[in-house]
Amino acid sequence: MNRSVAFFLLLALSDSAKIPPNFKKCNRKQPDLKECVLGAVRDGAPQLAKPFREVGLPSVEPLEVAQVTIKAGSGAVAVDQNFKNCKIYGLSGMQLDKFEFNFDAKALEVVGVFPEVDVRCEYKLDGKVFSCRSKAKDPLLSKFVKNNKIDAVLGYEEVAKNGKTYFKFVSSNLNMDPGLMVFNFENLFNGDKQLGDNINKVINDNWREIYEDVKEEYTELINRILLGLLENFFNKVSIEEAFD
Repeated sequence: MNRSVAFFLLLALSDSAKIPPNFKKCNRKQPDLKECVLGAVRDGAPQLAKPFREVGLPSVEPLEVAQVTIKAGSGAVAVDQNFKNCKIYGLSGMQLDKFEFNFDAKALEVVGVFPEVDVRCEYKLDGKVFSCRSKAKDPLLSKFVKNNKIDAVLGYEEVAKNGKTYFKFVSSNLNMDPGLMVFNFENLFNGDKQLGDNINKVINDNWREIYEDVKEEYTELINRILLGLLENFFNKVSIEEAFD
């Protein structure tokens, strides 16, 4: 499977940074650590509507994604999907059920749901959509995703650097289950609005089957976003600073 994903997420490789004062901190030895960490992340997520460059975090409202390529599936939408200049809205609204470090197993488990995510991209399709050859001029894609549930387990190592210890994520296993996806491919057939509207309707009527056909590609996209944000943050913030 061939994937290409490029983000405006730049790994911060400079010296250790301190957590901004408006972010809650927890002590690794406190008895209610799990509850404290979950509360801190729940409190911090909405604040990511603005950037915190000192700890390597961009604004996620919107999160800008430079390029995404999703290869053709084997179903009715057998097209290579090439997206660029994407803006993703709604990530700061994630509702977390679990954000739990297992320090013995060196793993982080994340469980939650994105109530609403809105994606806007320029796009190019190469292939056939329900037997119709796709052609588009100045195309834009709008995609609305509702109640997107995710659960992920991320493995990490503890790496020493400049007298401090940092998380280095080395593996990830993420599952995703959207409650609804709504697509709107504009100018799908060079301005043939009737044909474009009809194809968009068929796509949306069959969104679950279409999603399942390329599920691994979309899951990998969310996985890369989650990993990118965590890597940016923990590349700057040491374990000693994160858990005082």
